Amino acid sequence: MVNYDTVYNLSRSQALRNRLTVAVARAAQDVLNEDPNTPNHAARVRWAHDALRDPDAAAARMMWGLVGNADIQWVCNGLINTFANGVA
Repeated sequence: MVNYDTVYNLSRSQALRNRLTVAVARAAQDVLNEDPNTPNHAARVRWAHDALRDPDAAAARMMWGLVGNADIQWVCNGLINTFANGVA
């Protein structure tokens, strides 16, 4: 079981937030280059534009989705549809 104090402390880590911000920017660039037939593409492109305008804010919204998993890029990529569909 995950220790809640550890998860909370991770959510406040500036180093982790910096890494997630980079992951968000990379994921957004990938979305802008993906096949237009990708499921949920229009919403994903809107998310990508918003994320590139303010990757720090996008990372802050994703932080709680990230702290339970060690693979930052995998989690970030997996959360794109969630945030592209307006779940914040």
